[in-house]
Amino acid sequence: MSAAAPVPANLPRDPAGAAPGDLVVARAWKYDGHPHWVVPGRYLGADTHGHWIYQPAGSLVSRPGHGHWADTDAVCLVPRAGQWLGTFYDDPAEDFRVYLDLSTQIGWRELARGGWEANSVDMDLDVVDSRSRGVFLDDEDEFAQHAAAMGYPPALVRSIGAEARTLLHAVGQGHAPFDGTATGWLARGRTEFSQTPSR
Repeated sequence: MSAAAPVPANLPRDPAGAAPGDLVVARAWKYDGHPHWVVPGRYLGADTHGHWIYQPAGSLVSRPGHGHWADTDAVCLVPRAGQWLGTFYDDPAEDFRVYLDLSTQIGWRELARGGWEANSVDMDLDVVDSRSRGVFLDDEDEFAQHAAAMGYPPALVRSIGAEARTLLHAVGQGHAPFDGTATGWLARGRTEFSQTPSR
């Protein structure tokens, strides 16, 4: 197996100059440098919570060894601070309402031919709001296994765990931005960009 690529580090948390409609590739990595999920979308804008990306149904969702076309619309929130990225859904056909990926090394960089890349390192732990199961913390076993196998620093393990507990409470209580804020961004994305999937 070839060596893992270096994960982009010390990237800014804000995409200076990003404009609505810009291509945004959400690119996740694993802590050991191996590539993880890649999801394209369109930049919608920003609010006090962070930067919103519309990911329409029909967009390619891929990682090494797997790829599929998204069945439903979603918006991704890249927050201005914190150790997570959020994906929000409102389609009854989708079991998830909110899916938060605990992450580190979150940051933006410009693409060579226009658009942006929102990079992050996925830490395996997830906070999920599901129609069938409610709000829960997912993949704790994977988090523990990868912490040992990939050598997560103890301070990072503690901070990710604390962030997960904070988010679990915030999602469960419906605190902003988990209070329906995403609904308006989904409506904006559908109005402006539903005819531009990433095919």
